[in-house]
Amino acid sequence: MTIEHADLECERCELVTEHELHYAGRLLESTRCTRCGHHLTMTQRALVPAYLHDLEQRVASKPQRLYHRALRDPRTFWTTLPGAVLRQPAKFAREFWSLVRRG
Repeated sequence: MTIEHADLECERCELVTEHELHYAGRLLESTRCTRCGHHLTMTQRALVPAYLHDLEQRVASKPQRLYHRALRDPRTFWTTLPGAVLRQPAKFAREFWSLVRRG
């Protein structure tokens, strides 16, 4: 899960405050107001199909993204590729289980 911050209007405070944005992959999973703690969460029923669709898009576009990365900087590409390949299964598992555990 990735956490980012943004200034948004809180529906409880009705003020523009900093919010924590929690992402599973590229999908917004939940938000939390850092002022009052108000927390909005997407349902598992909505997130899992959206995540699987997003994952399908990411997998389908991966070869082209790797090709462009290899052309841009071949040396870095080849030296970092083994580690990146080994990290992917754990990354996908963490993203998916963060969604499934919510149910």
